[in-house]
Amino acid sequence: MLVPLALSFSLAAAESLSAQALLRREPATNFSWFAPHDRAQANDQSPIHTFNGTVTKNGDQFVLSDAKTQKWYQLDDQNAASKFEGKNVTVTGTLDVIKNIIRIQSIAEAAA
Repeated sequence: MLVPLALSFSLAAAESLSAQALLRREPATNFSWFAPHDRAQANDQSPIHTFNGTVTKNGDQFVLSDAKTQKWYQLDDQNAASKFEGKNVTVTGTLDVIKNIIRIQSIAEAAA
């Protein structure tokens, strides 16, 4: 198959730019062959949420256990979480859904 020289050059340039972006671990979001969700995930900041539950130990890690949903979440600030072991708390932060970790912005004992 014969490819016009201009098209051949632009494909080579695009491949080179994509390779450079990968080497720098930067998303090459300006190319159409990347899925839209890849672009959104790379540029999207997780929203801040409020989580309620009990701080418990799972192995050697403190987690937030939500009795209503039967889910638990790892907590990124183990030092802060350790102060509330066994207590009902309200945690404000962002959830990393891939790792199931709450990035704590604040943690406080829940009102009785």
